[in-house]
Amino acid sequence: MTKLLLACFMILAALPALAQDAAIADETTPDADATSATAETAEAAKAAETGNEPFVPPPGFKTKKQGDMTLYCKKDAAVGTRFKTEKCYSEDQVREYLLALEIQKRDIDRIRSTCATGAVCAPQ
Repeated sequence: MTKLLLACFMILAALPALAQDAAIADETTPDADATSATAETAEAAKAAETGNEPFVPPPGFKTKKQGDMTLYCKKDAAVGTRFKTEKCYSEDQVREYLLALEIQKRDIDRIRSTCATGAVCAPQ
């Protein structure tokens, strides 16, 4: 029984060091998905400025024609309900939506990379 407790305490003592190593590894290796998403967003913005390529909606959006307007619709469940509703956006609104998602992802990564406790940030 004491051996088991001793092993548990040793594991708990090693966790801050492992968390620090993981944090250092996260900071040194760039996330391939984030860099590719950023590159795709930048390429889409450049293509929109030049007007050479037609707009391709992101995955999850379906193209619908309503009169002379082209709308991009996405089915999503609102918070607090299980019923899915369809929300439709214009091309400019979809671009703003994607930009807002990118900003949220950067904010989450920034928050995740900050130190929560002194034990993790400043090893002794």
